[in-house]
Amino acid sequence: MIDLEKHIKEQRLQLDTWRPSRGHEERFLQKLEQQDKLEQQDKKKRSGGIRYLQIAASIAVILASAVFIVQQLQPRESLSAIVMPQAVQEADDYYLMQVGQRYDQISGFSFSSEEEKAVLLEELDDLESYHASLMKDLEANPGDERIINALIRHYQLKLEVMDQIIKQLNQVNTKIKPSHEKEAI
Repeated sequence: MIDLEKHIKEQRLQLDTWRPSRGHEERFLQKLEQQDKLEQQDKKKRSGGIRYLQIAASIAVILASAVFIVQQLQPRESLSAIVMPQAVQEADDYYLMQVGQRYDQISGFSFSSEEEKAVLLEELDDLESYHASLMKDLEANPGDERIINALIRHYQLKLEVMDQIIKQLNQVNTKIKPSHEKEAI
């Protein structure tokens, strides 16, 4: 490094006197301007390309959202017709019919207040949330025996509960109604 410094100091006068040819600075500045213009054009092209990509991505997201919404709004066939085997479908139909009959029977009873009736029917409707959960599980895992067994067991328990309610309502109604057979004429 010291040798290089020494050489530069010795040759300083010769190095300082050398000047570039005429017009060198103008040509250099022109080349810089041309390079700046090219870089700006490249940026515009790239930003235009990026803009088109952003627009395309936005359109893709909108279309995907629209397809999802349309699929959600379209009436679906019942899950049981799509996923469940025939035997499970028949069992589901049977239990739905039985539950419907008992529900109608319970709602036909006279209660001391309509509020009590509404609370009871609401509680029975709340049991449907577990049924819906089982149906979602069955949709995710079609043919899973554990889910099918849980679904059938749920129906059986619901029917047992409804039968107990009907039995108790019958007992309450027979106690309330006076027996006319004991009256003397």
